[in-house]
Amino acid sequence: MSRATEHAERWTQAITSDTDVAITLYTDDVRYEDHQDADQVPDTAPSKADLREQLAPYSNKDADNGMGIHRFEVLEAIETTGGNGSQAVTILWRWTGEHLAGYQGVPTEGKKLTTRGQTWHQFDADGRIDRELTNWNDTPVFQQLGLPVRTPHHWEKDVDPGSSD
Repeated sequence: MSRATEHAERWTQAITSDTDVAITLYTDDVRYEDHQDADQVPDTAPSKADLREQLAPYSNKDADNGMGIHRFEVLEAIETTGGNGSQAVTILWRWTGEHLAGYQGVPTEGKKLTTRGQTWHQFDADGRIDRELTNWNDTPVFQQLGLPVRTPHHWEKDVDPGSSD
């Protein structure tokens, strides 16, 4: 198993099982950004306390409290390079959420939801995450919830982005 894959597995295990353990993977001055495709404003965590608040729902174990049970499956982990030549990892993952009362304000009606995304981690000299950037596609989640979200294929010839098909 590569170093990148080991990190990705350790990170996904920590954020979905124990927020305290997950927090130890980060530096005190971590820069954290989480972007969903429907969001116009990223979720940021300017402090470790804010990061704890962002991560805590993912380690929820109570299927009855509406926060949901979350799983992340690592699809691929790639070693990359961050700023000033620091080590970094890009993680492609699949998220599954069950027992969520709502998603972005939309009732889930008990549906199991899934989508894909990626997270980029840059590491400090001690191997802790000092920068995280996450992008994920929540359009499929809205579609799974029955919302009429169109995804026109702009690369196709003669596509009309205003049409309903």
